[in-house]
Amino acid sequence: MNKKVACVTYFTDDRYDELSSNVKNSFSKFHANEADYIQIDYTNHKDYFNKWEHFTETNDVGLNWMIHAYEIMIREKYTKIILLGCDTIVCDRLSEFIDDDSTPVLATLNYYIHEETEYWSTPIIKYKTEAGEEVIDHLNINSDVICFNSPEALRRVIELTIECYTIYTMQGGVNHLAWTDKSFDVKIVDSPYENSKVSYNVRSKGVPRADMIENGKLKNCWPHNIHGFPYEWLAQRDLIDGYESPIKKWYIKDNKLFTHDHKQIKCFHFVEGLGGRPLEKFNYLIQDFKLNWFNKETIQFFKEQCNCNTFFK
Repeated sequence: MNKKVACVTYFTDDRYDELSSNVKNSFSKFHANEADYIQIDYTNHKDYFNKWEHFTETNDVGLNWMIHAYEIMIREKYTKIILLGCDTIVCDRLSEFIDDDSTPVLATLNYYIHEETEYWSTPIIKYKTEAGEEVIDHLNINSDVICFNSPEALRRVIELTIECYTIYTMQGGVNHLAWTDKSFDVKIVDSPYENSKVSYNVRSKGVPRADMIENGKLKNCWPHNIHGFPYEWLAQRDLIDGYESPIKKWYIKDNKLFTHDHKQIKCFHFVEGLGGRPLEKFNYLIQDFKLNWFNKETIQFFKEQCNCNTFFK
């Protein structure tokens, strides 16, 4: 079968219109000649629902997104489906996704956090960095940046999500597949993170949780340590309330975007719980993203290299 690739994104109301232009324009910039971009939103989702043959519509937006991807993969005979959240920005060719056609699921890291349900538990690992330092990390998968080379693996995630439904919805299904079910191989492309050359999701932010950046400054780290991290762990990473966020230290080298800890950003994911925010807070965060989160060089990179000119005017 000839290789056929698509990226699918999904949102359900017009407040995401401007933000979602980032993923559309940036993915198309780097993959126009090798992948289709499919946007399902409030203007056309009924047409896609009407084409479903294997599942019925649910009340869960994220689960519906994954089912849309599965139905499209089967119907249109795609060999590879990439799912990108509408709050992502693609910053280079996603070679770790595009070039691996054999691994059933190619996943990416979530925040530095352990999560568990009665069905699965995200592993905590200990390993040595290339410099010989022993570190602890959390293999928690974030399902908003993920790639499937197998429709059967995608279907299995959907089945696990439905059969063992939790507050983590489809993200729970992916972690369930990876850590408990194990019926298909799952590779995390930016793990172990300290030794990774790339970042594909949220780790590039340099903070271990959402709601830790406002006006380009850190909050809820130290002394307002709402998550209970050891002071030494936070101080070692300069995670002190009022300090500039690690995002402000991103830099450009050879037309590529790098994190404060020198990893190339292939895909950036805001991950600030936008879907659950009241409209006023949602709009506040969007303005904060635009005006305060990034240094001038990064905004210029987004506009010139990623075609994100609608959002970053």
